[in-house]
Amino acid sequence: MYKYPLIRFLANLLRCFWIFFPSLLFIVLALLCFTQLSQGKDLLISFTETAGTFGSLLLSKTIFLVAIIFWVYISWYSSRMISYIKGFRRREFADAMENRFMHRFPRLIGYGCLVVILLTLTTLVTDSTWLHRQPFLFLIIGTLLLWQADKKLIVLSSYGKEGRFLRRLLWTLAALLPLLLLLYTALGWFSKVPALILLVLLLLLAFMLYLNLRRHRMEALHNQSKKTTQVTHRRGWKGFENRLMQFLHLPPEEKGYFAAFNIICLTGLIAYAAGIFMLRASTLIGPFPFILLAFAVLLGFGNIVTALSCKWGISIHFFIFAFAAFIPTPDHHRVRTDNLTSRQLPPDRFRQRQDITEYFNRWVAARPEIDSADQYPLYIVLANGGASRSAYWVASVLGKLEDASISGTATNDAGDNTRFSHHLFALSGTSGGGVGLATWYSMLLHQQNKAPTRGFEAAARNYLRQDFLTFTLARMLGPDFFNYIPGVNWLMPDEDRAEALEQAFEKARDKSYYYVGFDSTWIDQCVTQTGITSGMPILMINTTRVKDGSPAVVSSIKLTPELYNRRIDVLGLLRNDRTMRLSTAAILGARFPFISPAGRIDSYRPPPPENPVSRDTLRANYFVDGGYFDNSGAGVVQEMIRAMMLSIQTSRDPLFRARCRKLSLRIIQITNSPQGTVPQKPIGPFVNDLLSPLLTLIGAFDMQTTVNDRRFITFARDLNQRAASAGFYNVQYHPIHLYNDPEIRSDTLSKGPYAMNWYISDSVRNQMDRRLLSQPRLQELLDQLSFQAHR
Repeated sequence: MYKYPLIRFLANLLRCFWIFFPSLLFIVLALLCFTQLSQGKDLLISFTETAGTFGSLLLSKTIFLVAIIFWVYISWYSSRMISYIKGFRRREFADAMENRFMHRFPRLIGYGCLVVILLTLTTLVTDSTWLHRQPFLFLIIGTLLLWQADKKLIVLSSYGKEGRFLRRLLWTLAALLPLLLLLYTALGWFSKVPALILLVLLLLLAFMLYLNLRRHRMEALHNQSKKTTQVTHRRGWKGFENRLMQFLHLPPEEKGYFAAFNIICLTGLIAYAAGIFMLRASTLIGPFPFILLAFAVLLGFGNIVTALSCKWGISIHFFIFAFAAFIPTPDHHRVRTDNLTSRQLPPDRFRQRQDITEYFNRWVAARPEIDSADQYPLYIVLANGGASRSAYWVASVLGKLEDASISGTATNDAGDNTRFSHHLFALSGTSGGGVGLATWYSMLLHQQNKAPTRGFEAAARNYLRQDFLTFTLARMLGPDFFNYIPGVNWLMPDEDRAEALEQAFEKARDKSYYYVGFDSTWIDQCVTQTGITSGMPILMINTTRVKDGSPAVVSSIKLTPELYNRRIDVLGLLRNDRTMRLSTAAILGARFPFISPAGRIDSYRPPPPENPVSRDTLRANYFVDGGYFDNSGAGVVQEMIRAMMLSIQTSRDPLFRARCRKLSLRIIQITNSPQGTVPQKPIGPFVNDLLSPLLTLIGAFDMQTTVNDRRFITFARDLNQRAASAGFYNVQYHPIHLYNDPEIRSDTLSKGPYAMNWYISDSVRNQMDRRLLSQPRLQELLDQLSFQAHR
């Protein structure tokens, strides 16, 4: 034993950090998620927004309280069980200080959970930079203050008069909390952060009273047990409970704690399982409560492993990590595909797509009104990535442009050549931008037999305002986590979190006049066919292949390697007779780890002539977010424009060339990230020596898109200067920024921040909606389209 008290104190503290690592890990994760990440803060804001019926709100807020109780109680009591096991194994060696640490540390863990929730809620009502920069300092101070208050309660609860008062207070709080839940829901107080903080403080007080008052009850039961003969139940639940408590070295007087632990575990596990397997349940729970539920389950699992490791004196964690690393696990990350023949389509449908030359020629030929025009707008849209933020912004901008081009009369002008969509040539997007393009494209695809009316913008906003995150997180923090636990992984469902994200889009509410219809829209409905004029624009969703970093595109036209610099044509990789949903194609370009894993598509190549019996024909292609290579889709568009120029130069059709000379290429780039340069702040010597290569790689990743975009802008400007020789009338570039446009001095009201997530709060959406009304470059385009529609 160490001679000096300080050394003994530090040794015991570090030992507790190691023993209770799972509980401490999830406290740290929760604090980081909800105080340091803008996405976490936005999830907190969304929780305070109370929209819906009284019944649904009451149920969701009840689950919120259940999640807090579940997380706190599991953190505390599972750590307490570990302390009992560790104390039993070291009963002959432990000194008084070690015993105090083992007794008190689980309490501090429980208090730490509630302090984290209080700190995260406090960030919503204060702009304190100290709280944002030093959250761990506030966590430590708050936990230590509660430790001191806990010691006072231990003393007070042992007195007769004060103890009776505290017991009455505990029962009052137990009765008051359900009533407060009803009151908060009825009066909308869950939207008031100070009221929420008060509710959590009452929970904290109830928890502290529960721990200390039960402590005296346990001491009384322990003294009584010494005077009476204990009857051990050998059968039924009681017998199993006794054997389990003996196995965990829990004293018999803890049956009350243990029973409450099991009841709370069962309640929390039911809510957790419902969120994993039921989409409706996950959206009802919401992301913030579900994260707390999942953290409780995962730390509970970690503490079970720790308890068994302490019990048997062997590190089970090591074997779990070793088995997960070296034993093959089931591959649940294959991209969803289906049979073309089951949809009564030819198995080689994707081999029959038009190339850019045929599509361009047919697009121009289908618009004879070009002949009478001085110039004819041809729109190409680029959409930068950014999860739901980008999807919502992109689809809203396109919807607003389409609505402005609809005359609004009662006549059916589906064939009206003033429509924005009639002038739209191609769409290219990445990540959330690709999802936004696919959403708007699907609405356009399904509206062709409907009387036109202004409603695209409203339909896009109503659809993309929904919660696509919770069901995805449920699979991520559920089956996808346990997929690496040997033995358990074979019981996990085959659907991964990327498929859950796709299902969230497919099963979302879709009741607008212009419905999205992701649940019934396949990519084979979107592709062009040789010999048939398409009424839809080109759709290109950018992605990146994992093993070699090659850019890849899910495209409605065929990509020729010579014209597109060997970009991978994803649909060309699909085996004969395979297809995928449009939602799957959109999410394939938005698989940004760790939220969505790389998706696997198997392709087969014929054996080489020199070895015709070779069986090495399988190629496993894994694809992730297109933003790893090009976050705007500008690269493939630049190559497409170059191919269009070659088509004009090599064409022998004078009418085609004459019409092309009237085409005004108008490139719209819809961005959703802050514009301008990154501030160059000093880097500390330690970070410089250790992490400068990593920081450089991260900076290069961010700068890659900037360089690609600047290259494309320069290309467009150069092309405009020689438009006549290239065969066009002119080339225009229109950036539509969600954030302030640095080139327009008066554009200063959209500083954000706008959280990037698969679920965004009403407050952020309202900011984006206001931006739609004030974006200066968007207003210029709207004025042009509105003028054309009413000519």
